[in-house]
Amino acid sequence: MVRVKDRQEAVRLRKLGKSFTYIRKKLNVAKGTLSYWISGVKLTKGQLKKIQKEGRELQVERYIKTRKEQRKKIFDTFCEIEKARLLPLTERDFLIAGLFLYLGEGSKTNWWETGVSNSNPTIIKFTIFWLTKILKVPKNKIRICLHLYNNMNIKKELEFWSRTIKIPLVQFRKTYIKKTSSQSISYFTFGHGTCNVLVGGGNLKNRITAGIRVVLEAAKSRVDLTTPSSPRFI
Repeated sequence: MVRVKDRQEAVRLRKLGKSFTYIRKKLNVAKGTLSYWISGVKLTKGQLKKIQKEGRELQVERYIKTRKEQRKKIFDTFCEIEKARLLPLTERDFLIAGLFLYLGEGSKTNWWETGVSNSNPTIIKFTIFWLTKILKVPKNKIRICLHLYNNMNIKKELEFWSRTIKIPLVQFRKTYIKKTSSQSISYFTFGHGTCNVLVGGGNLKNRITAGIRVVLEAAKSRVDLTTPSSPRFI
């Protein structure tokens, strides 16, 4: 967790329309690092026109844009390589992908409820796809519980998640409101709190945890996966 507060401050200043040079001097940060931190912040035409009057700032803006385009080009190349290697995915592939998602992000505190928590809407949408299309869970059996912060617009966030994951609000449980402000969270990446996807029933949980155990047991012949702190459900 290196310079998290500096990164948050850099993003805040950039959104206010501060120049690259101003932010770099204020935070004493390397050019490449600052470029990465603020690469996702888009300035208005008015903000750009104002800061470009500083002269060298236009070159900096071009540098940021060029670096961003270079990173995207490299990443896109990797994506094409992996598409050719991995696609098409079978139902079995999706099943195993979901098992490992659950191993990392799934609830392990009880045997009667399946749950996956994440702040990334794409991960949540995949979880719902996995549950309904691969594990054949009826969609109306899914329950959603949001963990939000007290400085958020709760109604707006409920509507965002319902619209994004296509689950009606009647299937949402009572929202858990955290007393801390969202601005105090170091990795508040996606900005809509945490979404918990829940399904009751011990049989489903047993099926998932058994599947994880089978895959890990099969891998033991190739690599030692034994650790003192292995999760109890495995």
